[in-house]
Amino acid sequence: MATSIVRKVMEDVPESSTTLIGCVTTPNEMAPSIVNLLCRMIDTFLGKEYELCIKLCDPLLDITWEKLNTGHWKDVHLCWRHTYSLISLLKGVSQVAIATSCIDYTGSDEHKDNLASCIKTFDMGLLMGAPIFGNILSKMSLHVHDWLGANMISEGSSLDWSFQTGKYLTNESDSESSRLFESDYHYSEGNESPKRQKMEPNIEIDTKNGIKRVSCPSMELFRKEYLYTKQPVIITNAMSHWPAMNNRRWSLNYLRKIAGYRTVPIEIGSKYTDDKWTQKLMTVSEFIDQFLTIETSNVKTDKGSRLKQDEPIGYLAQHQLFNQIPELQDDIVIPDYCLLGGTGSEYSNTSDEDVEDVDINAWFGPKGTISPLHHDPKENFLAQVVGRKYIRLYSEAMTPYLYPHDGFMDNTSRVDVENPDYVTFPRFKNATYQDCVLNEGEMLFIPRKCWHFVKSLSVSFSVSFWWK
Repeated sequence: MATSIVRKVMEDVPESSTTLIGCVTTPNEMAPSIVNLLCRMIDTFLGKEYELCIKLCDPLLDITWEKLNTGHWKDVHLCWRHTYSLISLLKGVSQVAIATSCIDYTGSDEHKDNLASCIKTFDMGLLMGAPIFGNILSKMSLHVHDWLGANMISEGSSLDWSFQTGKYLTNESDSESSRLFESDYHYSEGNESPKRQKMEPNIEIDTKNGIKRVSCPSMELFRKEYLYTKQPVIITNAMSHWPAMNNRRWSLNYLRKIAGYRTVPIEIGSKYTDDKWTQKLMTVSEFIDQFLTIETSNVKTDKGSRLKQDEPIGYLAQHQLFNQIPELQDDIVIPDYCLLGGTGSEYSNTSDEDVEDVDINAWFGPKGTISPLHHDPKENFLAQVVGRKYIRLYSEAMTPYLYPHDGFMDNTSRVDVENPDYVTFPRFKNATYQDCVLNEGEMLFIPRKCWHFVKSLSVSFSVSFWWK
């Protein structure tokens, strides 16, 4: 019954106007007219005048949006982020109440779609606001998403999309047999690798430049030989216990099920240094439909068939998806190595609580996504959950050869690694590097300030762990 979802969301919302307005820190930063409008919005919500509440929410969201987007993000007063979250909460819950009353009356898919739009309201609060009432917006999104998953059967939902074969799977054996990625060449533990391993057209890994692979080293070994020396290393056999790698195996269908209705920021364009690069908000399902499943549309040419490339590349990049959707974070495990002090902390151990300060980001996209040559301010583990990526690393000592941008992008090189302009950037010829193809189930340690270029060789989902 639709009334069950109403009860579920309502039971988490404070029933006191004092408590609700109290989540807005230092409201004296706001004009009295805005505070009065907020109080009126709260009163209409508590009075169950949901349509009027929504009408009051919309102009308040516009006002708050302007405050959030004026000047640098770090300079925005926290009260405006709390305000955006509060308005999103009351608007979203009001939308749930209205949509579910319509569902009980007609049961139409159109009204159920209206309920799905409530999740976008909650997600916008999560993306633009700050946590209130124990991160209540995340709980709201989960409640509605779970209800929709249990009560809506969309076309194709009984099928499971395979990252590996590029088709829908119809039975358990097909799903099982497609779990390993097919590749022309693959590193095998304990076997001698050939001198050169061609992993993709125009990408060759020369073993003299290759990054060492080590099977699940001890904490002390990793600290001594790689962390302290700022030496990159690929760690194997350290992710097999992740639910995302076994009993809750990540597939497109699984991600739709867990996060299909959730709104996320998508980068549009080949890389963030391009002039035409932009960002767009869309649901995870819309992202999959527009940018991932399109890869299977073959286009015939006079040279044979190729993958359809008419659409621009979309990339869910460097997004804290796991804060937004904690259910997905349950599928991964923060590497124990993150408990070690980084190279910039005098090699000291961190406390157990410091693991909570690990920045976890999602990198999810089709074949061909690129992160241009750049470096990061923290130690980094890049864990490959799905697919493969080509990665090239330059040590911090190579910085004079890499031509960093000036200003706020000084951590990004001006050189196009794949098509370097040696006339404009002559010193780049002398820059030495290491490279690898990072396979599913492997994670790469990238030391702080180590320059790295990353390109996906297939549909790919990576998780990065930044730590000090």
